[in-house]
Amino acid sequence: MKIKINTQIDSKLENDEIEITIKAPQNSEMLNKIIENIQATSENIDTIVGTRQNNVSIINTQDVICFFSEAQNNYCKTQNGNFKIKKKLYELEDCLDKKSFIRISNSCIVNIKHVECFDLSKIGNIVVKFLDGSTEFVSKRRISNVMKFLRERGN
Repeated sequence: MKIKINTQIDSKLENDEIEITIKAPQNSEMLNKIIENIQATSENIDTIVGTRQNNVSIINTQDVICFFSEAQNNYCKTQNGNFKIKKKLYELEDCLDKKSFIRISNSCIVNIKHVECFDLSKIGNIVVKFLDGSTEFVSKRRISNVMKFLRERGN
C-alpha cells in the first residue's frame, strides 16, 4: 500500500487542533488500523498532575512506572517516589497509550517501558518485575489480556 501525506498549515485552526482527511479507494483493514492509531494518539494524555506532601508536580506519563490504588486513593509511582493523583484508574486506562500501558489488576496499570520481565515461572500466576526491583502480581482475571498483549508485542 502506497501512502501519500500532504501537510497544510491553516491559521484558522485552534492551537491544539489538527484536522486530518483520509482518502482511499475503498475501506480496508489497513485503513481501519490507520484510523485507530490516529484516534489512539489524539486521545492519549502525555502528562498528569500529582501531589506529594504540599507540592504539586506535572509528571510525564512515560516516567510513570505504574498507577495504583491504595487505601481509597490513586497514585502514580515514578523513580522520584509516589504521587497522589485525582484521576480514577478506569479513566486512565481509557486515555493512556495502549502500546505502553496495560491494566494488570483492578488496582494497577503498568508502563511496560519500566518492566524488566513478566515472570511466568509460577503456574497460574504472572509476576511483573520492574526495572527498579519492585514487583506486582497480575490478577487471575487479567492473565488472558496480559498474554494477548505480550503476544501482540512479540509480533
